[in-house]
Amino acid sequence: MKLREKKKLRDDLLSILETDPGKRFFKILLRECHVTKPVFHSDVDKLRECEGRRRLAMSFLSLLGQDDPQYLIRKIEEENV
Repeated sequence: MKLREKKKLRDDLLSILETDPGKRFFKILLRECHVTKPVFHSDVDKLRECEGRRRLAMSFLSLLGQDDPQYLIRKIEEENV
């Protein structure tokens, strides 16, 4: 992805996260993708599926320049109070 394209995508994501629905969606996305709660399975296929979800969510966090997913979740929750 080109740098300019990446910046536009980041700006789009940030503008989505400024809305209440965007915050709710992203919070659930991070949880459902096992970013904030690691998953361990004896089933290798299930483990691969979980890791794939996690990598997708982490790619959004990376785009935002945020290494700590829990920080973002706390921030979203605090703003909803």
